[in-house]
Formats: sequence, structure tokens, C-alpha cells
Amino acid sequence: MPFLSKQYILVIVFFGIIICPKVSVGYGYKKNEDPLITVFKSVIFYGRKGEWAKVKSDINSISDRIDDVKTLFDVDLRPKFDTGLTQQNFQEVVNAMANLTFLAIREKYYWNLAENLQMFTRAKVRLRRAEEYYTTLLAGNVRRYDKLNDTKIHDRIFNKFSEAKKTLGSIGFLGAGAVSPKPKEFKMITKEIEKKLLMVFPYFENGKEITY
Repeated sequence: MPFLSKQYILVIVFFGIIICPKVSVGYGYKKNEDPLITVFKSVIFYGRKGEWAKVKSDINSISDRIDDVKTLFDVDLRPKFDTGLTQQNFQEVVNAMANLTFLAIREKYYWNLAENLQMFTRAKVRLRRAEEYYTTLLAGNVRRYDKLNDTKIHDRIFNKFSEAKKTLGSIGFLGAGAVSPKPKEFKMITKEIEKKLLMVFPYFENGKEITY
């Protein structure tokens, strides 16, 4: 089986986010949780219940995120969301949310490289958020792909995130022991993460490449 069908993606996202024992009161939202994660969970919950007005409201609340990836990568996900909402097609909406998550990860890489990894704290926070998007919203599908295809893509992505952290360098203590960042290595590693995700999610639109 070369990749996960969209049906599998729908099922994994649903069980990974909603049925998970850690998700209970408040749908598992954490204090100060990223809006993309919060909305994805809410879309799954209310979409399953057929509460489409709530789903539409949730998606509209992150219009800025949809616009951001359109501006950066020339990928307009709005038509997919509109089609899914108009047809009340749960699978279509979830697939669009997963695609948005992938592009949001790419966006974190983009801003880090745009700053050449010179802003250590911001770079660290962005990379941590990108990893959180992956582990919370996409990893369940990757593990399912691994099980079906006898691969270890999840482990490789996890290791790549660990490698990416090392390329950020260190500010040291009061300037002592500082380590310079390695943007070229960061770029290569994050591109590998993207490639591995596209193996599992070949239907994702990833848009134009950004040159630095």
C-alpha cells in the first residue's frame, strides 16, 4: 500500500484526537494552546456531531493562518474548506485541516531561515511549535502508514526534529560557551521532514519553494 487513503487519514485523526484518553473535558485543550491545534480538535469534535455552524465558525477563526500560507506558498486552501463546509463533507474538511497543518510547519521553518537562525529564542519556539503540530495532529497517521507498510517514517521524522534542534546553536551563559547556528544544516534537515510527510500525505499541496 503506497500511502494512506483519505479514509484512513480521517479515521486516524478522529481516534487520535477525540478518543485519546487524554482528551476529555474541554476536548483536551491546554492553557495557551496554539489556535491551529485548538481548532483542529474542535473541528473533529463538532464535525463528527454534524454541528456545521460551529465547524465553520472555528475555521473562520483561523482565516489569518489560511491567508498566511497562501501568501507564502501560493496555496489557497479556502476553496477546499468551502467545498467541505457546503457539502458538509467531514472528510474533506479534515483533509484540508491536515494540509494546513503541514503548511504551518513549513511556515515555521521559513521564518527561522528568513532570520538565518539568528534569533535563538524565536527559532527555538518556532521549531518546538512545528514539532508539536506534527506530534499532536499528524503523527498518528504516520504511525498508521508505518504499520501498513512496514516502514519507520515516524521514527525518522522524530529523529530529524532532534537533529534540527542541534542546528539552532546556543546562546551560552552570559555569552560564554555560545555555539553558532547552522542554517544550511537546518534547511536540509527540515526538507527531509517535509519529504517524509509527503510520502504519507501525497495529496497535500505544498506550493512554491522559497529561496533564501
